[in-house]
Amino acid sequence: MKDNTTTSIGTVFATTGGSKIARCLRSFARMEPDVQPHVVLDTSSNTWKRNQRLDVPPNTPVRHITNSAHINGVLNAALEWMKELGHTHAALFHDDLIFSPLPEHKYSLSEWFTHPLVQTSSGLRYSHFETFVPEVDSRRASEVWEYEDLESPELWTFLKTFTMCDGVDCRPPGRTFWFKYEGPDKVRKWNRLGPTGQIVPLATWEQVGKFDEVEGIFYDGEYPSECFRRKLPPVYAVTNFPYIHLHNQSMNPWGDPAPNGFGNTGAAYERRYHADWPGFWGGDWEEKWKDEHEDLVSVQCKRS
Repeated sequence: MKDNTTTSIGTVFATTGGSKIARCLRSFARMEPDVQPHVVLDTSSNTWKRNQRLDVPPNTPVRHITNSAHINGVLNAALEWMKELGHTHAALFHDDLIFSPLPEHKYSLSEWFTHPLVQTSSGLRYSHFETFVPEVDSRRASEVWEYEDLESPELWTFLKTFTMCDGVDCRPPGRTFWFKYEGPDKVRKWNRLGPTGQIVPLATWEQVGKFDEVEGIFYDGEYPSECFRRKLPPVYAVTNFPYIHLHNQSMNPWGDPAPNGFGNTGAAYERRYHADWPGFWGGDWEEKWKDEHEDLVSVQCKRS
């Protein structure tokens, strides 16, 4: 049966403020010049209280919120805003991201907005380069990254030569940091939402009770688990050109550490599902989680 639902995707970034959101939106505008970003600012965060600085382009819609449920609470507020604006889906991103400046990578994200999987899945997960450094905890304070050239065509020309294979190191020459690629070599089922960028159908998000704000289970593990329990379609990983993720530069011990139960989200997951992550999938979860759209996994977007 043909689905006549009109799809409308609102794009929203969650932030705790500071300079990182300016770099994120600046680089996003080069990759996606036709997409209007919205920004949800968590004014209860340590980062905001310390700096009270929000650098966004003129005419960027911004909503200030207070929050006691860590990243889950901010993302719930972002999705609620997109629903208020009349959208059926949200393209939802973190703020510690850098997008490619290369012309050939334009529309790497938005070309998925019209893909059939948007309407037939429980969400799409974008791939990214996770950043690592030799410092303690593999992270740096946000301001340290301001001294690195993360938007240079030279860096991104190197990155585009990388063969996309999940979990493999990518080491740019002469740099003090390196990456692991998190994503698929082709469109495939995945057992996680996001965790840094995704498209979420708002009706499904509401159906599963939104993202947890009580037990301390991070949204990227909880959401697909709840979809699985309800026999809803999978979340798919898609082959956008990956952006850089600076490894939770805000949500760290010297910034905004995870409060309450969110400090041990693995234990929270076990309490609800009585299983270690990845939960009831185990090693054969993809075989167990079948749907009626297997033909779509071979469909690729032209720039992927």
